[in-house]
Amino acid sequence: MPQTTNDEKKMNLDKYVGRIVRLNQRAFREIAKRARDRGDALENCFLVSEVSRGVQKLICYGANLRIVVGAADVVLI
Repeated sequence: MPQTTNDEKKMNLDKYVGRIVRLNQRAFREIAKRARDRGDALENCFLVSEVSRGVQKLICYGANLRIVVGAADVVLI
């Protein structure tokens, strides 16, 4: 099986930029618990703004929250 280079991985993640995503159930529960502890409300709807260089993570924004997650933690909607 051919190896995937970092450039190819980044290009695969680039397809998420500008798209609206939802977190998978495990990731959302984790984020929601932290938001609840701070007294914030949270909806499972985020806009992917960019791909973090180096760590290959998606930087996403909700109404009042910025999160950094892996592509495996999101679903396109």
